[in-house]
Amino acid sequence: MLSAIALLVLGKIYYTNHNHLVLFLYGVTVTTVVFFTFFITYVKYQDPYEAIKSRSTHKKPLISCVFAVYNDGDVIKPCMDSLINSTYKNKEIIVVNDASTDSTKEILKQYQGIKGVKVINLTKNVGKKKAIGQGVRVAKGEIFVFTDSDSVVAPDAIERVIEIFIHDPLVGAVSGHARALNADENLITKVQDSWYETQFSVKKAFESAYNSVCCVSGPLAVFRREAIYNYIPAWENDTFLGKEFRFATDRQLTGYVLGNMYIGHKLKKKYAHSPFVYEVDYPPRDWKVMYCKSAKVWTVVPNTFKKVLRQHIRWKKSFIRSLFFTGTFYWRKPKVAAAKYYLGALFALIGPFIALRHLIYLPLRGSMLSGIFYLSGILFVGSLYGIYFKIDNPNASGWYYRPLMSIFSTLVLSWLIFYSALTINKSIWHRG
Repeated sequence: MLSAIALLVLGKIYYTNHNHLVLFLYGVTVTTVVFFTFFITYVKYQDPYEAIKSRSTHKKPLISCVFAVYNDGDVIKPCMDSLINSTYKNKEIIVVNDASTDSTKEILKQYQGIKGVKVINLTKNVGKKKAIGQGVRVAKGEIFVFTDSDSVVAPDAIERVIEIFIHDPLVGAVSGHARALNADENLITKVQDSWYETQFSVKKAFESAYNSVCCVSGPLAVFRREAIYNYIPAWENDTFLGKEFRFATDRQLTGYVLGNMYIGHKLKKKYAHSPFVYEVDYPPRDWKVMYCKSAKVWTVVPNTFKKVLRQHIRWKKSFIRSLFFTGTFYWRKPKVAAAKYYLGALFALIGPFIALRHLIYLPLRGSMLSGIFYLSGILFVGSLYGIYFKIDNPNASGWYYRPLMSIFSTLVLSWLIFYSALTINKSIWHRG
């Protein structure tokens, strides 16, 4: 795979048209970044849990599993059951019902008598961030385990992640490895499942190799208390362009861990009146943010075209918000990780216009093969991700859907960045 991408890079250098310098540099840079993403993942990333030589024999710390629900009556039971049945025993489970109007409240009543389970029913809908903030206010754990209400955590996933925190006191946050819970539902969910697999096992692994994962993803996001506790009021009250910003829950929270040393003092000063700040002041540290490949979690993915679009619009709004926050200090992180972060942002803006040029402009000018070559390149790279999926999961059958996601992303999803930017202050928190 690495040899194939290297040949593609050399081909672009020696055989593409050098007359359009900007376009030439773009093509070579994109392909080179793909090469180094795979290369660094292959040679440098190791699952931090698997890397631990000896497991801790001391008493495991108390952890707080906290998550918010809103009209999730059809998915909440599997999520609750997976947390209760986790092999990690020293835990409390705090679920915050954000004024649901469906059967959620009635279903949660079934769990209120279970030891360690606390249900908070809000009377007014406040949004995901503030709902989780309510849970954190009463949480007693040294480590916070956040998940989404439509996710199912593997029995040993939390155990694995907590071992990483115990082993290294500088670990501030860890992301689990997510796949689609409803992967077999239809073609749309199968394609997304193949994409989830490689987004985590390749891209998050690359960032984790430099202890700088820029988004600890919602299905299984684990944070050390002292890395985020003082910044909960900033997270709850996050604004962008003068308005409350309800998205970027995962990215923004990760940003506080990554930027502890750079923005921590300013944020604590701004919210000095909050109990999160004045009750205990944790010193800023240069925290590691990692990804644990063996900590598995499955989450419900959109099953219709419309729902996929809505999800990616929300994600792209989060990406934009994060760029104006995390992007202000991520350059301080290891140079290779930082370079990929900023180049990725640049590609997100330029990529749609490159596609437009190859698929519409050049064919209209008589270059009919340009579109074919361009789509072939997208399929080629998508196929490499698919092969990586197959290598990691020899018994999996969904790896061949991965190239379809590359095409769909290029032709449709990439353009949503502009719509997301234009509508960035429109925010409603819901799954549908």
